[in-house]
Amino acid sequence: MAPVQGPQAPESFPPRTFAQLIALEREALDYKVLSDDQGYGRKKIIKIEFARSVPWLQVATLLNVLSKYRSTSSDTIIIQGSYPQSSNLYDFSNGQLQYDHNVRLGSQMVDRYLIDSGTGLESDGVRIVFTERGN
Repeated sequence: MAPVQGPQAPESFPPRTFAQLIALEREALDYKVLSDDQGYGRKKIIKIEFARSVPWLQVATLLNVLSKYRSTSSDTIIIQGSYPQSSNLYDFSNGQLQYDHNVRLGSQMVDRYLIDSGTGLESDGVRIVFTERGN
């Protein structure tokens, strides 16, 4: 499969600070929610569909969805992106974001962001992990 061409990534990609990560959200693509399910416990799983895109636009779009669905009623939110022509409806093909609220890291409670581009298995894929102090 040929690599997806797209706009040039911002200089701050991959992000090195949490502010750079959040700033990507402004570039989000339009998307369609395919499902919004409550998983076991306090887990929410959201599947979205949007145009096949380069990793930095996948990250921007996934962050945009998270900002709309983030709430205190879920400890974990998983957002899986797929593109319209994807043959696999049960897995992600256009990036995934997992947000965990109040995860213990040593003696601290943090919020964790784990973001994968593509299917998470490509050799040119991007994985971004950030933590921020929990509220």
